[in-house]
Amino acid sequence: MRTRDWLWMILLSVIWGSAFMFIKIALREMPPFWLIYVRLTIAAAVMVCICLLMKLPFPVGWRNWLSIGFLGVINTGLPFYLITWAQQHVDSSTASILNATSPVFVMILAHFWTDDEKLTTRKVVGVFAGISGIVVMVWSSLSNGIVLAGMAQMAILGATFNYAISGIYARRFRNISSTMVSAVSLLGAVLLLSPGLLSGGCPDLLSLAPLTWFAIAMLSIFCTGIAYIIYFRIIATAGATNAILVTLMIPVSALILGNIILGETLKANDIIGMLLIFSGLLIIDGRLLNALYAHAAPQKSNITA
Repeated sequence: MRTRDWLWMILLSVIWGSAFMFIKIALREMPPFWLIYVRLTIAAAVMVCICLLMKLPFPVGWRNWLSIGFLGVINTGLPFYLITWAQQHVDSSTASILNATSPVFVMILAHFWTDDEKLTTRKVVGVFAGISGIVVMVWSSLSNGIVLAGMAQMAILGATFNYAISGIYARRFRNISSTMVSAVSLLGAVLLLSPGLLSGGCPDLLSLAPLTWFAIAMLSIFCTGIAYIIYFRIIATAGATNAILVTLMIPVSALILGNIILGETLKANDIIGMLLIFSGLLIIDGRLLNALYAHAAPQKSNITA
């Protein structure tokens, strides 16, 4: 990947890493369904307004609307609800760590469903280094009784599988503005969740604390609308396999923010895990290894001579 793509990924990892913290804050007063519905509705409205201000052409034909709307179902509506529901039962750092399993699903699916993102030895080694870091980070939680077979953990893993599918599916929209793809896909997610309004039980939105509304605003505008503009841009320029690697970086920012804002403890195994994750990213990127190999090659030839 290009340096510019990595910079966008770092920014995106910080934005999405903060989302777990904002979800935890908002859940103090909002039930999962209503938090997601309000979040997506605000985000969709903001993104549509941005498209109108930028005078971007909307998709032509019902098939394009349906296709991009379906992207919103598998990339936002369903996984957002699963993760938000799960965060009632796990802390923000654990949720972000489990969310980082997406590259495993993406690389397997991309190997079979794409022609230009096949598995390579370097990618496999890099991903396993990153996953090793995740295991190190989550090991203490597992030893305290949090297991992947639990409902909350399975819900998060289900969400990551949806992210993997949507990352590959979004490749077909690379010729459409990422801002427009984000807007229309969010409308599709809102439409998916709308039948849930019939269940009733609407919270008193006017009585919500300012901090709750701040968390909802951050989730809607930055962690959803702007984040997906960046995400779809990375997919268009670097591919789905590379774009989904951002999930390996998210636990780092989520853990740091959880430690500073929510008082979650940053332990030694968290730091070791972060180092393994960064090592995996460097291996996948390949440029550092290529530079070291290029530096060592002339020395080897001199010795041989």
